[in-house]
Amino acid sequence: MNRKWILTLSLICFSMLLFVPLAQAGGPSEILTVWTDRPTYSAGQTGKLYVTYNNIRDSPITIRSITVVFKEWWAYDKAKSAWIGNITYLPSDAEKTVTEHTVRVYEISFTVPSDGRAVNTDVEIKVYTNLLISDAPTQTPKIFMIETPVYMEQIITLLTIQVVLIIVCTIIIAATIFLSTRRPQVTWKAEEKPQ
Repeated sequence: MNRKWILTLSLICFSMLLFVPLAQAGGPSEILTVWTDRPTYSAGQTGKLYVTYNNIRDSPITIRSITVVFKEWWAYDKAKSAWIGNITYLPSDAEKTVTEHTVRVYEISFTVPSDGRAVNTDVEIKVYTNLLISDAPTQTPKIFMIETPVYMEQIITLLTIQVVLIIVCTIIIAATIFLSTRRPQVTWKAEEKPQ
């Protein structure tokens, strides 16, 4: 009876050891994963784009540059004589090398345009390495904008003025009630009789 229990436990342990590599193999197989620090942005706001490079290869990779193009924000600026709406991120010397089977996260700052280009946009990302082809995420990331009503600033100003007027009127009414209940006390003097 003792041998049957030992044999059963050893078979269970052996079968568990067979499933361990399968559980570990479920890690991420994507080379690039991209996300933002907020779900939505407003015009003129700064944000951060996180680009995760997962080196699934068996040799180290050298990251030369990361190019980010905001599709709907891309325009030619006459004043600067340059195209705007794209960023070329050059990693520092410490960030360039990604060893085999490791992950490195790059943080790229951007500013949402404050003009008419501030709309929802697709983001095209390419990572140029020491290999011949560039890496890109399988899903195109998107930046979403908050659409504020046209007259929202005027509405907020009117509500602020209304709150101030209510406070001033309350103080005036309270002062009126207080002063009307405080009448000067009448004192009666005895009249002097003429002699």
